[in-house]
Amino acid sequence: MFEIKESIYNKMNYKRFIKINLNSLFIAVLLFGFLFQPVFAQDIKPLELYNNAWKILNEKYYLRAKIDFNKLQNKFDSKIKTSEDAHFYIKKLLAELNDPYTRFLTKEEFNEEQELINSMLTGIGVKLALDKPFIVDVLPESPAHQCGMKPNDYILKVNEEYTRNLTTNQVASLLRGKKDSWLTVTFKRNKDILTKSLKREDIKFNAVSSELLESNIALIRIDSLIPENTSKLFKNEITKFKSADGVILDLRNNSGGLLKNAIEIADMFLKEGKIVSTVGPYGKTNELANSNVISNSHIVILVNERTASAGEILASALKENNRAIILGKKTFGKGLVQEIVKLSDDSALHVTIASYLTPGGNNINKKGITPDEIIPDDKKLLQRATSILLNSGRTQIAAL
Repeated sequence: MFEIKESIYNKMNYKRFIKINLNSLFIAVLLFGFLFQPVFAQDIKPLELYNNAWKILNEKYYLRAKIDFNKLQNKFDSKIKTSEDAHFYIKKLLAELNDPYTRFLTKEEFNEEQELINSMLTGIGVKLALDKPFIVDVLPESPAHQCGMKPNDYILKVNEEYTRNLTTNQVASLLRGKKDSWLTVTFKRNKDILTKSLKREDIKFNAVSSELLESNIALIRIDSLIPENTSKLFKNEITKFKSADGVILDLRNNSGGLLKNAIEIADMFLKEGKIVSTVGPYGKTNELANSNVISNSHIVILVNERTASAGEILASALKENNRAIILGKKTFGKGLVQEIVKLSDDSALHVTIASYLTPGGNNINKKGITPDEIIPDDKKLLQRATSILLNSGRTQIAAL
């Protein structure tokens, strides 16, 4: 699995993203942007662990003015005796926020996210949708690919645990595990119920792939923005295609990743202009292009209902700066930024610290991005993108 929502920011990149009084940093990303900030302490007591989590939320949560955190500070004091108690009541605290993106991670879940940032994972090699355990992609040569699992398969059960009341993060955790361990996955394909036994493997995840189409159009696919080296990989690919007659940037099924990756990739196409703005409890911050232009090629971006978060930031930055047009389906609509804060016992919190606005000032949360042309058929989508790049000049593309 690598159903990634958002992203982790390291300390060096943190100042570039938020220049307000927040201490610094997927997933990254599953930010979709995520930031990361560790909290260091030794021999912390369970009640102190809970209080640290409360303090982090009280300081950082983007809607903290609407939440009465004071009444929650000591609400569970008499019930917290062990670390397990602290974790349980931290989850109870988070439930008060009614925010699906602000959540608790166990030590194991946090370590798995770190592996994703390093482009490594141990599992079966599937990517899940943001909101349901649908498979949206299967990695080539992965255990899932070898046993015949396909996109749009719906996971019903992992071993003996049904997915009906689980989040996609929880399903993803069930799919991951130790190398060479076995699991059984039951899934629905159309009207058929299928069950497969698979052995987990270490999987190298390549976030960026490309090919030169016969029409001399470069097709570059970004599966995820969560691996730390995604923008570097993209730079290598776009540099190879400087003589191409246009670029098709495929962001379909890209559910997000590191915010810095979205910013850096957008920067490769923009001479000037705003890339994204963030609005948090401490004010508004604008992220501007730094004139690091690598490609002046015409661009068509492909999106669908599973393009989200950092993927939407990248798409809107190029669209609203008149550098690209967008084809496909309306995107998911996740316009919130999370920070990952590591706690003293190596568990962690995802905390929503800001909402983001597109360069034109649009808040796309729960709204998504509407393409310039809505094309639900994937085959026609690629044909239309190629046709636009081959037959339309710069002025015509900008006018679409």
